[in-house]
Amino acid sequence: MSTSDPTPDQQHALAGLIARLADNKYFLGRHYAEWCSGAPTLESAVAAAAMAQDELGHARALYPLLKTLVEQPGPEVEPETRTAFVNLPFLDTSFASWEDFITANFLIDTALTTIFEAAVTSSYEPLAGRSRKTIQEERMHFAHGEAWLRRLAREGGAVRSATEASLLRAWPETLCWFGPTGDGDPLFASGALDATPDTLRARFLASVGPTLTAESLQLPLRQTASGAWELTEPLPWDRWDAATYRLAPALVPTP
Repeated sequence: MSTSDPTPDQQHALAGLIARLADNKYFLGRHYAEWCSGAPTLESAVAAAAMAQDELGHARALYPLLKTLVEQPGPEVEPETRTAFVNLPFLDTSFASWEDFITANFLIDTALTTIFEAAVTSSYEPLAGRSRKTIQEERMHFAHGEAWLRRLAREGGAVRSATEASLLRAWPETLCWFGPTGDGDPLFASGALDATPDTLRARFLASVGPTLTAESLQLPLRQTASGAWELTEPLPWDRWDAATYRLAPALVPTP
């Protein structure tokens, strides 16, 4: 995709990607910041503050790009006046527990990084430049999330159960967030990203799978004989909203 002359479909897809990245970064940063005084250790309180600053900074660097990609930007390009957020449902509310913090840190933060890694050679140079800088700052985030996930898993009992429950709550929406399966993804076709949604999902699983299986956490994935990671349960695409890249809540059977 030429940054000077994208097609309308390419520009629309790119604007959607930028909005999703910015919104998720924005809410990650806000929710991380809420734990600066509530983290279980001083070291993690410092890490929460640093990660919050990183995420909010990344969001601030992304939102201005929308001004060049949408026809009538208006108040929707500023987080303070934005109303049509397209963040993951897990980030709609504050984290209820430290287990939720670590789920977001390990799963959602890593999913975002997977996208930025796929954008370092983006045909849209403003995204490529921001992606290269973002990846440098994200290494600490993954190390923090991985170390704490192992620690919580090894606590056993209620702590381990709460960790698994939190991971399972975020799992399907995080995996669907990369986009639906199949051919014709406009972001890959235009060169905005270097991989299709299926490949991005595979890269994400390769990042988180080793830790999840090493700690015997009951997530629906496995490693094949060839070393690849695959899901053991289908994703709930029947609840997928392509306009917002979100899953609708699961229906609860009535008596």
